[in-house]
Amino acid sequence: MTVQGQPGGVSGLRPAEEHSDDARIIHAARADLTQFAPLYERYFPRIYAYCLRRVEHRHAAEDLTSAIFTRALKGLHEYRDGSVAAWLFRIAHNVVANHYRGRRPQLSLEETDSDLAADHPSLIENILQDEQSRIIRGLVAALPDNQREMLSLKLDGGLTAEEIGAALGKSAGAVRVELHRIIKRLRARYEEEHRA
Repeated sequence: MTVQGQPGGVSGLRPAEEHSDDARIIHAARADLTQFAPLYERYFPRIYAYCLRRVEHRHAAEDLTSAIFTRALKGLHEYRDGSVAAWLFRIAHNVVANHYRGRRPQLSLEETDSDLAADHPSLIENILQDEQSRIIRGLVAALPDNQREMLSLKLDGGLTAEEIGAALGKSAGAVRVELHRIIKRLRARYEEEHRA
């Protein structure tokens, strides 16, 4: 599934064009807040998916998403001509962190649908898929907070290594290396768990 605003999304713009369009929209919105609407529409699915992965309930994800865009609107003057996606996800990161201040964040994944669909060949395959999903959810939940955050920015936010780096204050190279290590560790732990 392709989400609007993500690479290959339905915005119809190439990444460089989208970046310059985003910056143009920010500058226009500084004079007229109604000009912010195209950015909201472009980034809402990604920001919401990011929040939904970080909190347990859709209602909380909706509230956080609303808070993120409200903070972005109030902070338009803080945008400094970089990646708008990185700027928005830096705000998202801070809002979610504030939400969990004093509590350990939990990565929430939607429960796997246990209904048998016509395209599932057998009950056994469904059970195996559910078990694999359970193992993967547990492995991801056991990651340190900073690794879950980075993985969520990549998978849910659809951010590039450069954008993740800008959001988290790291270099793009460090982000690429860390993501590679996270996935490698998850794969190794999954194989260990799967054998057990």
